[in-house]
Amino acid sequence: MNTLRRSRTGLWSGLLLLLISFFPGPGFGALSEKGQAEPLVLVILPVENISSMYARFLPIREHLESALKQPVVLKVASDYQETIQIIGTGGAQLAYLDPSAFCEAHHDYGVVPLVKTVVQGSATYRSVLVSRSDSPLERIVDTRGSRLALGNRSSSSSYLIPTAMLKEVGIELTDFAAVDYLEEEDRIALSVLTRRYDVGGLSEEVALKYLDSGLKVVALSEAIPQYTIAASASVPESLRTRIQEALLGLKLAGSDRKGRKRADIEGFALAEDRDYDVVRVMINDLSEINYMEYGPRTMKVAILPLYSAITLFERFDPLMRHLSARGPYEFKLFIPRDFEHFYETVSQGRVEFSYSNPYIYIQLADKGFLRAFANTIKPPTGDVFRGIVITRASSPIQTLEGLKGKRVMIVSPLSAGGYLAQKLFLLENGIDIDRDLTIIDGKRQEEVILNVYRGNVDAGFVRETAPDVLREEIDLRQIKILATTPYIANWPFAATRKADARVTELLRDELSRLNDPEVLRAARVAGFQKADDHDFDSLRNWIRKHASR
Repeated sequence: MNTLRRSRTGLWSGLLLLLISFFPGPGFGALSEKGQAEPLVLVILPVENISSMYARFLPIREHLESALKQPVVLKVASDYQETIQIIGTGGAQLAYLDPSAFCEAHHDYGVVPLVKTVVQGSATYRSVLVSRSDSPLERIVDTRGSRLALGNRSSSSSYLIPTAMLKEVGIELTDFAAVDYLEEEDRIALSVLTRRYDVGGLSEEVALKYLDSGLKVVALSEAIPQYTIAASASVPESLRTRIQEALLGLKLAGSDRKGRKRADIEGFALAEDRDYDVVRVMINDLSEINYMEYGPRTMKVAILPLYSAITLFERFDPLMRHLSARGPYEFKLFIPRDFEHFYETVSQGRVEFSYSNPYIYIQLADKGFLRAFANTIKPPTGDVFRGIVITRASSPIQTLEGLKGKRVMIVSPLSAGGYLAQKLFLLENGIDIDRDLTIIDGKRQEEVILNVYRGNVDAGFVRETAPDVLREEIDLRQIKILATTPYIANWPFAATRKADARVTELLRDELSRLNDPEVLRAARVAGFQKADDHDFDSLRNWIRKHASR
């Protein structure tokens, strides 16, 4: 059984749930003997202790009752899986779900998102890894071998996201001396403060309550969409709309604590199902459960997994949303497991478009699987990029000649910036990497950098910009750039054999005139320009020149 699903056997044999109800009735949709509408039931995920959750939702319940002219019952479930089962099987019409629980409930029961919570002015939140303020742990990489406290395995904030944060720097749960799973985030914080555990993973909002008590933040996650209030698939659309409008009109005052704003719900923002795709990517990355959905008018864009799926999603989902808002089609990312899976996905026509390095593009294009229509403009070097050879700063390797006989990690034999550029550059300097080096496949840029940092390999090949991804996780002063390769052509957008020619032309035009600064900043590019297959002939010739040696 996978780690994101807990057995539901015996859920009802223990403490089922705490029912806090002022308006009991026979069932949703019926009228009482007095002709009044029966209560809506809102089941609440037990993120904190039951009394805190009830106090938090009491003003929301009162607002809904006033706006809808209908009584509302609050139920605080005993755990994550019970919350999902209650909303999924008709025990409630509404549910307060964290992102991971929503993805499962939507997949299994068709639960529909209505609104996202707004906390401290934001409809996104972050998870944190915490330790005691007197702990020597300062970065994620320092946590290996310590004792770790996480939440329920279905929790986004206290399991999924912290686990993904650890995986980003090459740390698996098996690398810890002990790992325990606690249901409530308050228990995680308190267990770290009482020294039962060295590290804990939980939401930033709960961690805030304990900073003055001696807790410190070791690492902060990427932004994730806030918790959602979702509706059962059985709730009529007209009622969903009324509930949604009522919640969007609610404004709650946040409370202050010693001059610092506490993380209370302040209101709600509109929620879309695709808001939670980044969480689906995390779930798939960690457990290979695929909750991602693609509609009949969805164009899938396969992106080469240069970095982790989460990093790529954060960078390029804004571009997909931008493209979706400007035409009749929805554009969504498809992020393969690794370079080989990307090659297989494109060659088998499972997607309409691809975005990849020029090396893997040429291999697929020369076999008739792809045709380029746009190229990346990357600041400050225009439409080119380059690779680097890195070692530890303390390494005795001082020259390219010193690489001979050494263990060198690459990103993939299909990587342009993490293999090809260095291979051709070293050939021009008299070094054949297949003959003179021991090559190890690292799969991702981060993995190469981390293994060099830890001294597991003597050197590594990565793209020039790759170390910036780990700037906050490791001390980059411990990494030395031994050599920098010549520039090569940048990443192209290309159409697969499955793509419609008219859609391809629309996409080409939209990319070439893209000037939205936020979208470009997120993708870390200056823009895109129209291109065709012949723009990559110089790289083809360079590759063929060295292949013939």
